[in-house]
Amino acid sequence: MRRTAFDLTREPWIAVRIGGQVEELSLRDVFHRAGEIRALAGEIPTQDAAILRLLLVILNRSIPEMDHSPDEWARMWTSRELPMAAIYAYLDEQAERFDLLSGTTPFMQVPNLSAGKTSGLVKLIAEVPAGEQYFTTRGGRHIEALSYAEAARWLVHSQQFDVSGIKTGAIGDDRVKGGKGYPIGTGFAGRCGLIFVEGRDLRETLLLNLVLPLRPFDRGSDLPVWERPPLSAGIEAAHVAPQGPNDLTTWPIRRVRLHHTGSEVTDVLIANGDPIHARNLHLVEHLCAWRRSANQEKLVGGTAYMPRQHDPSRALWRGLDGILINRAGGGAVRDEAPQERPPGVLAWLADQRQDGALDPNHSVTLRAIGMSYGTQDSMIEATYDDALALRASVLTDPPVMSVAVRAVEMATAAVGLLAQLAGNLASAAGRDPVGPRERAREFGFHDLDGRFRLWLSQLGPDDPDAQLDGWARTCRVAIKNEGARMVRQAGPDAVMGRNVNGKHVDAALADLWFIAALTKLIPPPTDSIKEDSMPSNPAAELGAEVPQT
Repeated sequence: MRRTAFDLTREPWIAVRIGGQVEELSLRDVFHRAGEIRALAGEIPTQDAAILRLLLVILNRSIPEMDHSPDEWARMWTSRELPMAAIYAYLDEQAERFDLLSGTTPFMQVPNLSAGKTSGLVKLIAEVPAGEQYFTTRGGRHIEALSYAEAARWLVHSQQFDVSGIKTGAIGDDRVKGGKGYPIGTGFAGRCGLIFVEGRDLRETLLLNLVLPLRPFDRGSDLPVWERPPLSAGIEAAHVAPQGPNDLTTWPIRRVRLHHTGSEVTDVLIANGDPIHARNLHLVEHLCAWRRSANQEKLVGGTAYMPRQHDPSRALWRGLDGILINRAGGGAVRDEAPQERPPGVLAWLADQRQDGALDPNHSVTLRAIGMSYGTQDSMIEATYDDALALRASVLTDPPVMSVAVRAVEMATAAVGLLAQLAGNLASAAGRDPVGPRERAREFGFHDLDGRFRLWLSQLGPDDPDAQLDGWARTCRVAIKNEGARMVRQAGPDAVMGRNVNGKHVDAALADLWFIAALTKLIPPPTDSIKEDSMPSNPAAELGAEVPQT
């Protein structure tokens, strides 16, 4: 039977994990069963991020304006209840715009969009690298069709993470030249190092990432795309900037039309939509950190913030200083705008903690998701996905945040000393020190990774300075032991040594300098605990539960 409608509010399409199994649920059922759902379970992490952001918009728009307040958030959090009656009413009201196959208002698409040709499903599916359609989890099979459910998931993902580059030129778009739509940038979420706070289940995760400020954005202007007039192929000339978080999250960066047979999606047309600049949207986008950009400030002649992006080469914990610390004091000049701003969601949760609504010992997961692009953002290079189990106080309490950041700084400095030792040993043996330094740095961070994650999962508001002392001991022993191993394996040439830049260097001297520098950075403990009394494989302990509240 040929289908002419696919109502996303009632048809199953969102992939979720329940009790170890992956299921597909409708929008109504996702909210209704949020307490059972451990996590979203789409094809790739950025797809889960895009779906979660969509769910947050629906939840935000479902809550009456009069209830946009910290008090309402505290009520929902304390009861662990979502406003189901309001959510159902909102979805029923907007059901026509959530029909994936509608001939007049297809969800996140443009009806009758045409270009004389199509783009191909490979352009919709972000897990297939450009030009490498067999390098994918799909087992090498050619992508000829998608179910309506999977097509809907990739459609939501495309509007947030699609690559830049030349697009198929849509008929009716005045910007098209020679049948081509020239680059306007990636989807907005693709420019951000997204940060989420995850709870025990999807219900907690939705509430932990729901920001309800006392003075919200104008409800009549901050509209998601499905509450705005239907789009055409051309740019929305009167809608040049997002009017709030709901508007930004559903920003139509692409004009899309799915082609289907009545039973499955077989092709797609993806053209340019409305361009957007990421500059100074820090008050609108709550789910990423921001930094001041000197280049952008030269262009605009004033303060300019740009989204921070995740570094694919670094674990999440190594960048905690840019996420947790709100340098409210600004820069070197008093009252100067701060150089960095934490994600708005963390500032919001800190306020809820201060008001007593959020228990500082509540167990959460800090999740970081992002996408890296290459060749002028026209292709996907990699996705970033990392997570840290921790107590809420690490995200909300200044003394605990400070200890976490100091622990990262200590680890970074200690690994630097290890790299310096490796370089000195290489020089003593007559080898180029650059490679050994980099390998030692890489190994040092790898060795500390599991240890730091375990320590951070146990960090809490009770005497954080004492807990920092515990990390200092762990870090010192790990780095000292690795240094000793490197010295033992340095080889006879390093033991003999040689003159390097007018100074004799050998393995013994390199070890002496290393221990002296490490002792200065992290003095050995003065108590009776043996310095090397630590687990040989603390990473294995990461399965231990963080105390629940």
